[in-house]
Amino acid sequence: MRPILRGAVPQINGVDKVVTDYKDWREDLLEVLGNYCSYCNMVLNDSPQVEHVKPKIPQPGQVPGALLKWDNMLLACGPCNRAKGNKPVNFHYFPDQNNTHLIFEYIVILHPKRNKQYACIPVPANNQSVNYLKTKNTIDLCKLNALTVNPRATDLRWKYRYETWYSANEIWRKQWDDWGQNKKDGFIPLLIDTAKAKGFFFYMVQCF
Repeated sequence: MRPILRGAVPQINGVDKVVTDYKDWREDLLEVLGNYCSYCNMVLNDSPQVEHVKPKIPQPGQVPGALLKWDNMLLACGPCNRAKGNKPVNFHYFPDQNNTHLIFEYIVILHPKRNKQYACIPVPANNQSVNYLKTKNTIDLCKLNALTVNPRATDLRWKYRYETWYSANEIWRKQWDDWGQNKKDGFIPLLIDTAKAKGFFFYMVQCF
């Protein structure tokens, strides 16, 4: 996850926008959040999904219409959105409320069911300021550590995350060290451009 700022409610002719269909927030969310999943940070190349932070199936005591409000909306990829579903969200970290860069560490493992393929998955950070159980709940909520193996599966977050980790650690970091101080000013724009294209910003940033 990356911490995000949703910002104030979009306005139409100086009046806060109100919607009757949550999908009507899609364009506004893309404008402020970019085309990235708010949970796993994967690039949303096609049909980004508008996601309810609090489940769209009302819970007891919720105010009518609250689930459609701007501050209950994020963007999600299909795997994160499907995994999260309508689960309660009472004891989790969220990217619009917490500095979610602090809650995870990332490990690379040999995929147990894919011959000679590697996966990168999040685990709770070894950080005393972070609640371990709350972090674990966050991982479980969207199945961020899933290692899906299915011929028809579309959940390849483990694979794309590893590719980004490898790019950051084995290519960009080494190039950074090799270029020398007098060329590094020109290096940063290239790094930023690559990070935007790949998503999973944490891996590109943590190495520098």
